[in-house]
Amino acid sequence: MNIETEGDDGGAKMLPSPNEVLNQSKMTMGQWLVVIICILAMALDGYDVMSIALAASELKAEWDLSKAQLGLILPLEFLGMAIGAIFMGRLSDTVGRRFIMLVCLLIITGGMLVSGMAQSMGVMGGSRVFTGLGIGGLLASATAMSSEYSNDKNRSLCVTLIAGGYTFGVFIASKLSGVLLEVGSWRDIFKFGALMSVVFVPIVFFFVPESISLLEQKKSDKANDQIDKTLKRFGHTKEYKVTTEFAVGEIIKPSQLFKGSVGKITTLMIFFYCSQIATYYFFIKWVPPEVVDLGYTKLQGTEILATISLTGLLGSFAIAFLTKIFPLKNLMIISLIGAGISVVAFPFSTGSMETMHIVAGIAGFWFYGVISGGFGMFALAFPPRVLASGSGLVLGTGRGGAMIGPWLAGVLFTAGMTIFTVFPLMAIGSFVAVIALILLPKNVEHG
Repeated sequence: MNIETEGDDGGAKMLPSPNEVLNQSKMTMGQWLVVIICILAMALDGYDVMSIALAASELKAEWDLSKAQLGLILPLEFLGMAIGAIFMGRLSDTVGRRFIMLVCLLIITGGMLVSGMAQSMGVMGGSRVFTGLGIGGLLASATAMSSEYSNDKNRSLCVTLIAGGYTFGVFIASKLSGVLLEVGSWRDIFKFGALMSVVFVPIVFFFVPESISLLEQKKSDKANDQIDKTLKRFGHTKEYKVTTEFAVGEIIKPSQLFKGSVGKITTLMIFFYCSQIATYYFFIKWVPPEVVDLGYTKLQGTEILATISLTGLLGSFAIAFLTKIFPLKNLMIISLIGAGISVVAFPFSTGSMETMHIVAGIAGFWFYGVISGGFGMFALAFPPRVLASGSGLVLGTGRGGAMIGPWLAGVLFTAGMTIFTVFPLMAIGSFVAVIALILLPKNVEHG
């Protein structure tokens, strides 16, 4: 093995660490495969999150739910996502990111299956929270894994494309749900999601290696052998040294992320994420059922969401490549403003399907540009060793906004407000997020 452990003779030549080998070398097909798998894992997250919104109209009719009750059910998975992103993210930094990805896939499979068989609000609510545990943990661990196996040149691009995977999942959900609703019922949306998740387990098991950062911490011959095999598997034969900066098994406490140089970034990223995610999830969760309430068909409601996600893919890819030219923070500020204006404009477009598709598509482009850029900034802001913990904390606490957005809209609708009042009010989150980004330190402006 080409390994020199820390503590060798001081006269030995300086060798890079395993992570430095990955950072400084050209990405190989094996590394790109890991990134692609992480992107597809995020697509599962996108499908699972949107499943309840796409089933909402039939669910509301079958169970005779009010808008307030529907507004309570729509964001429940975010409670689980908050817990999963924070605690699963922390665990992935200690017990292994690959292991947590596998556990989360199994959790999602079970949760989606129970959702598809639910006969009451209580069972549905519990299954959505449980599913959210897996979604949140998979989101944090897949983001960290893709970042670790990217090199310095492509890291921002790869992590940004991870968010594109989420958008792709939303698109697949919106297209498939129309077919599933036509030939079956809302239950089939969840059952299909369970099937996709369980099929993905062997893919991760056989093709995604464990985190090299975690293996370095173990300080064992077996772990060193795994590092050596992983690097050779990816075609890297350069000599390296194994170093460890953290104690074995040390868990990164959330309080540590509010200290030192990352403290301000953590606080502002939480503020930014919570605000903009409230507006985003209000929009994509409530647009399908509101389109149906306006007299359009359930299929037309899913088609509007398909347009949002399709243009969202373009927005994700656009910001991924534009970060090579322009500061990431500036791109996101523009996207946030565009998203906010689009949400305000949507009620005025509901006179026809054509105008709704146009305005919703513009909103999707801006929204997913922001989401993709946010993932890129996580990778820029947090050191690799705490990336899963840091992004998990931001994603987890930010899910408060994801819960508040759909729930608050349900309360406002129940109070008698129309879409012409509710949509502009809910757009405020996008503009509040702009303030948080403006206050971010300059060292995280460029991607």
